[in-house]
Parts: sequence; C-alpha cells; structure tokens
Amino acid sequence: MTAAPLARTPRPRSAAEQGDGGATPAVSVIIATFNSGSLLTYALDALEAQTLPGHLIEILVVDDGSTDDTWRYLSELEGQRSNIKIFRQSHTGRPGAVRNRALAESTGEYVFFHDADDYLGPDALRRLIKVARQHDSDVVAGQVSWIGRSVAEPSPTKTVFDADLLDDGVWRSLTPHKLIRRSLIENHRLRFWDDMVQGEDQVFMACCLFAARKISILGEQDLYHRRMLTDGSNLSQQRQTLGNKRLTTSRMVEVVAANTTPGARRDRLLRRVFVRTLPPALNRPFMAATPAERKEFLEVMRAEVFPYLAYSVLGELGDQQRLRLLTARTGEAEDLAELNRVLRSPVQYGEGELPTYALGPQLDRLLSAEDRQVGAPRLPAEPILCHVSLSRNRLTLVINLEESSVTSPQLSLAGWLPGTTDFVDLGPAVSRVGSTLTFMINTRQLWRDGITVSDGSVDGASEQRQWVLLVQAQRKDKRIGASPITWPETLELAAIRLERVSRSPQVQLGATQGGSVMITVTRPKRSPAWHRPRLVV
Repeated sequence: MTAAPLARTPRPRSAAEQGDGGATPAVSVIIATFNSGSLLTYALDALEAQTLPGHLIEILVVDDGSTDDTWRYLSELEGQRSNIKIFRQSHTGRPGAVRNRALAESTGEYVFFHDADDYLGPDALRRLIKVARQHDSDVVAGQVSWIGRSVAEPSPTKTVFDADLLDDGVWRSLTPHKLIRRSLIENHRLRFWDDMVQGEDQVFMACCLFAARKISILGEQDLYHRRMLTDGSNLSQQRQTLGNKRLTTSRMVEVVAANTTPGARRDRLLRRVFVRTLPPALNRPFMAATPAERKEFLEVMRAEVFPYLAYSVLGELGDQQRLRLLTARTGEAEDLAELNRVLRSPVQYGEGELPTYALGPQLDRLLSAEDRQVGAPRLPAEPILCHVSLSRNRLTLVINLEESSVTSPQLSLAGWLPGTTDFVDLGPAVSRVGSTLTFMINTRQLWRDGITVSDGSVDGASEQRQWVLLVQAQRKDKRIGASPITWPETLELAAIRLERVSRSPQVQLGATQGGSVMITVTRPKRSPAWHRPRLVV
C-alpha cells in the first residue's frame, strides 16, 4: 500500500503532556542513523507526538559516525526531551552492529526497531502495545505503508490475534519494524549479525518469529510509514556483495532448518530464500566477485543451501533464474559465468520433446533438456495416458498422474506446436478421482487462427498440424510446471489410433520418437479468400 503524502509535521507535546518520568518504559524505540538530516527530525517529532504518554516511550538513537549535523542536532534534542538517549560511534556501515548497541541499553517491556527515514502514525505505539498486552503476544506486526513507491513490499493487511507464519502472511515480510517483547530477545540471547550490511534483519526477525509463543497482526492503517527517496533508494540501502548474499542465504536456511522438520511447511518457509534471496546473487554480484569469492560462494551453497532446495520451488522461478540456479547447483564457477554471458545475447532454442534453450556445447551437456525446458520445469511425476476416445469433435483423454502431483487444483491440459514456443491451454480436468484425471477437448481448438506456424502439407489438397499433449500446473495464471503425456509401452499404438473423416479436421493420435503423446489434425487445404467461388445473383 502507498501512504498519502506527508501533510504536516507531527506536533511534539509539551513537557506537561509527557507525564511522570518515573515509570518503566512500555517500549524502547531503537533508531540507527547515518547522515539522515531532516528525515530523522521528522521521525523523532512523530515519536514525540504519539498518543502513548512520553514517559512510557524510551527512544535510543545511535549515530553511526555521521558527517553532517546529526550529532549536534541529537545533542541539543537530548537536553530538551527526557525520554531520549543518544550514542555515538565510529562509522561501521553495518545496521546490525548499531542496533545491537542500542538493544544493550534498552529497558522497555517491548522494543520497536525504527529506521531513521521512516515515521510512525500518531496512535501507532499505543495500538500496538494494546494488542500485545491484551493477547499476550510476543510479536505484533503492524501494517506498513510506503511513500514514494508504487509497488510496495507485502505487508499484513488483516488483523489476526493468533497468526500463523505462513497462512496469515507474517513470513512475507521479515523487516524488524515490529513490536517485539524484549524478554523474548534476551531470554534467547538474540542479536543482529554484525558482519552483514544487508539481510541481517531477516535472520534476526526469523529467529524472533520462531521463538515467539504468539504472534499478532494489527491490520489497521496509519501505523508505520516507510519512505522511498526520489532516486528509488532509502537510507539503509547498500549495494549487495556476493559475500553478503552468501551469509544471508546460508543463515536463513540454517534458522529454518533448525526450527522445522522436513516436509511441505519447511519447503514453504524456504521458498523466499530460493525465490527472492538467492537468485539475484547469481547474476551481477556473482559476476562482480573475484574467482576466490565465486568458488567459496558455490561451495557454501552446495554444502549448506542446495540440499534444502525443493523441486516445487523451481516452478516459481523465471527461466533465466532457474537456469542460473541449476547451473550453480551442478556446475563450476566458470559454468555460471558462461551462462550469464550467454543470457545477455538473444535466446537460441534447441530440439526436444518440449521447447528447450540452446546454451552452447558445455552448458547443454551440463544441463539436461528437461532442465533447459522453456516456460516451466517438468512436473514431479510423469503423466501417463490410460484411455482415449473420440465422439464427433470431442476428444476424451484419461491420464494417470501420481497422487502427490495432483494436490494443486490448477492442473490443465495443453498442447505444444513443435518448432515454436506456442502453447495452447486446452482446459482443466473435467473430473479427478485419486490420481486419475479426465480431460475433454474440442479438436477444433487445435486449428485456431493466430498461431504463428507454417502449416505442414500432406498432399496438394490438405494440410496438417501436430501437437504434443502435456499436463501443466498453474498458479495465479502462471505456468509453474509442464510435462508431456507419456504413451505407455503396454498400450498398442494401432489399437488406439483414431481417424475420422468429416467436414471438421481429421484427428489422429500417435507418439513422438521420445514416447510422448502427439495428436495430428488434418483438414482440407483452403484457398485464399479472393480465390473462393461466390454465388452471383
């Protein structure tokens, strides 16, 4: 969600409004800052304008060696506001080290990690603490809005008092801008990794979420506002290196693996690592790294990360991301570097049961034709033809697909025209019983206009098209898996071949050299419109 533009500067309350200063703080707000300028001023004014009494808010600001007027401003402010503590250190560029410094000094019942260029809505802290206390929550995630960003990162939008990490969307956002019980952090001795410049907040927040007894979501608006600068960055953003990506990826996998057992839930939790965190590292950061850094990166990935790669995740990746991931898993650093160079050129296609990428002799030997498949990876199980019948123009196919592969409700039949990248969606299954799926298609769909192909000619009077039939899995209208239907050895080709002569196209069923089901449709060759006879009255 994108927040409305800033309308006014928050109004700090007077000392009389702040209340008694002797109470234990309800929340410690931790801010790391470096050359934040007026943005920090706005953030601190928004904290001073909170409806939660000032004596219940402890503000800890750590200046990471700013070279502007930040420290002078903080020094003056400390003398004016009784609930602010300031600290200064030499520049590290590591937000984790800065936050750890403030965390060690905090005394509040809860902590809230706040970026210097963001700000809180006026009633945010009171509402977050109210939910935490009423529901005995260790973590409360509030709705986050963005300023200056058209496409926002996912943020919880529905209030849930006992939330599930996956089903309620908590895991989609691992930023630390949440209310966290401080005793949970201290009892589990949790701290940010101080050797990382990015991603340390994901690892820290993942640990907190696994440790929490109860997590709540407050989906109300006007809680926490993040700011994107005009150049598309924010103050905490730094350039990613391959070494930092290695640390983020391996540590996230370690946290998930230590807190889960093998199975579908672990795979879902690790999805963000293999879809969002790891793929970007295999392109520019990898190419910018030294040979030694590349070698170390791949060694760590193979030892600590790739063993947890679920096959189902491959369908979530784009073609180039999937090719990079598979090359990194099986090849050497030189192979991945060569793949990145190949992908910068126009794509070439090779021969196969389905369209495949031609990547050059070395990479084509390294990756199988199935690995190089265009559009989506193969399904985990092989769809096998059981029965076919033709009635008028309707073709019925009965397919067996292993039970574990039928769990997705979005399975459909598709046809691929060899020699092209054209796929035609022929519709979902009309019935499903266990691992058996039944599909019905109108054969006229296989000869529709708009398909870019030069039709084959059987003789001077007819023309034909041949389609490879496959089962595809889709999620949110995106193909995430596709496999050709296999012709079983026990099914005699002659016994099932179908031919029908009528005004509609003739239909013939057969198999490719690789054993995949192929359907051939033949129709009389039509003359161009201007050659057709017309009835003159």
